[in-house]
Amino acid sequence: FGSSAAPQVLGAIPALAPRRQLHYPRSVIFHFRLMASGARVVRRAPLAALCLWAILPAAEAFGEAQKYLIVSSPSTHRVAYLRLPGSGAPAVAGEAMRTLIDTGLNVPQGVAVDQYRQMLFVADPDLARLVSYQLIRSGDALTVGSQTTVADNVEARWVAVDGIGNVFFTDEAANRVMKVTAEMMESGNTSAITVYDGASVSSVSSPGGLAMDNFFVYWANKASGTESGTVIRGTHFPDAQDPGSSVLSLASNSMKSYGVCLAANSIFYTDDTANLYSVSRSGGEPATVSTALQNPRGCAFDGEGTVYVADKTNNAVYEFPSNVKGLSQVPLSKAADFLGAFGVAVYVEVDVS
Repeated sequence: FGSSAAPQVLGAIPALAPRRQLHYPRSVIFHFRLMASGARVVRRAPLAALCLWAILPAAEAFGEAQKYLIVSSPSTHRVAYLRLPGSGAPAVAGEAMRTLIDTGLNVPQGVAVDQYRQMLFVADPDLARLVSYQLIRSGDALTVGSQTTVADNVEARWVAVDGIGNVFFTDEAANRVMKVTAEMMESGNTSAITVYDGASVSSVSSPGGLAMDNFFVYWANKASGTESGTVIRGTHFPDAQDPGSSVLSLASNSMKSYGVCLAANSIFYTDDTANLYSVSRSGGEPATVSTALQNPRGCAFDGEGTVYVADKTNNAVYEFPSNVKGLSQVPLSKAADFLGAFGVAVYVEVDVS
């Protein structure tokens, strides 16, 4: 395709989500531009693969980017948000968080955003189900639609979503990594599928935070991390006969870990005390990024160069550049105050309507 074919390719994308108004998150457009190649387009491929040959203009050409930091608080039973600079700059210190959800949740922990479908997923183990909300923007404000059940009879604590809309989550009590596919959600099927079970895969040991790309799911273990692995990488579709052969331990330096997030070639993760670490997506020797936190929990990458990490005891969310050379002992800056900060996600919307 040449650049003149871009409108035709873009016009095919709504077939994946025909009931939604068309929006292109900056992160998706960024991949469109970088991944120009002669690869064959497959309809079920991730959104980033649907325009592999197209040469697209910068995201700003489609409209103004709106970016938000979304944070959960189990102690206050709510989810809040902070508008971030559309330029990609870090959060402006001192700006107050705004309430997004303050009813219908008990102890919201992990949060994740499906950028393309503008959907927020919230893991709340006390609900015994994984839930979602449609994100709605009005000016610079965010609201949500009604609560929808994604998975029933689970104690979801952390959640992540891939580019196709498949949702993975951890059920620590059941010692499982589970998923609900995009097709299941479309049809209303809320019976989650077990992807990795600790009963047969030793690398699943009270799984906590998790993150995803379009090839692998990454999770942290909250028990026996030095033996079972602190951070584990597994394929989306494990070998049916030997699922243990589909996982790889990337780090084993912490007994108990919580949050996990991906940024370029690095994985960031937190332990249960004061530490924030990084390790390559292919594994290796972990680096200590910070020892200045008190009870770090979730983290999230904004897609442009900033990582946000929640600290539930410091009642704050901190930020740091993801590309600091060496990624060792990076100074943290406070991005926002929020009582009991726990799960973190970044939502980016580019309005092309």
